[in-house]
Amino acid sequence: MRSAWPTRSSSAFMYFKWLRSFHSVAHEGGFTAASRVLNIGQSTITAQVKALEERFGIELFYRKGRRVILTDFGRTLFNVTQDIFGHYNEAVQVLNTAKAFKSGHLRIGAVGPPVGMELAEVFQRRNPEVQLSITVGHGAWAVQNLIDFQTDVAVLAHVERDRRFCSLPYKRYEVVAFVRADHPWVRRKSIDIHELAGERMVLREKTSTTRMTVERAIRKARVRPRSVLEINSREAVREAVLRGFGVGMVSEIEYVPDEGLHPLHVTGAQLAIKFNVSCLADRRNRPLIAAFFDVAEEVVGTSNRLQHDKRQSPVRT
Repeated sequence: MRSAWPTRSSSAFMYFKWLRSFHSVAHEGGFTAASRVLNIGQSTITAQVKALEERFGIELFYRKGRRVILTDFGRTLFNVTQDIFGHYNEAVQVLNTAKAFKSGHLRIGAVGPPVGMELAEVFQRRNPEVQLSITVGHGAWAVQNLIDFQTDVAVLAHVERDRRFCSLPYKRYEVVAFVRADHPWVRRKSIDIHELAGERMVLREKTSTTRMTVERAIRKARVRPRSVLEINSREAVREAVLRGFGVGMVSEIEYVPDEGLHPLHVTGAQLAIKFNVSCLADRRNRPLIAAFFDVAEEVVGTSNRLQHDKRQSPVRT
């Protein structure tokens, strides 16, 4: 039976080399960067991409000086090579970790630093020899990175019902309000959501899960803030509240105590964010990914036991 894998004597092997060069240029954003990644001469990569274009009568890139921009056809082809070389690189990683599971490289995506770091810390203690990469960004970006094999696992605040993904419910965190230390609410522990009516608010961008959770709750309560200042950074939201721009909202795990700020529990509404650990379904049993899920399940189990014990503890009077 003839092997489907390209051999050196076959045209398939030639196409493989051309596609590898094309993919590297598209992924790295230029011929020079691709040359460094593949460790072959830039002239060779240029020739291989040109050969691919001429062989099929297509244009894959627009050249603007040293910059390259994918054409429409180039983007279509890149979507295919993402899958091809994503699986190829994954196969190499599996082979490299076959001898010793404790080595390897796990790439973690997260929608927020605290919740991502929480799990990464526990995983690193269990597997000190595994190299970790952690990238933080909004939900849609984190999901796309899983699809594109840019990350292996992700801690997400929202998961679509999609068979491509496998997800484990992780933790639920309340959304808290916080105000500057000279605000009239500073001596209180909580506010009712209806008290946000007429207040100036400082919120993340519209794609933020916290923002969507807050807006859903105030719409349901028929509350109208005086205004909303939109900022696309957690740190900037905190700074804006410190400077008196209004009331901030953040999940409790992301709130950073400060003598100039005062946190408040919000009553009268369902204000909580549920985080999940996710990966591509067909990668769920990869050794490092499975180990990360094991850690997440262990953390969830410990947290649930602690909450149960707390509820069962007798109240001392």
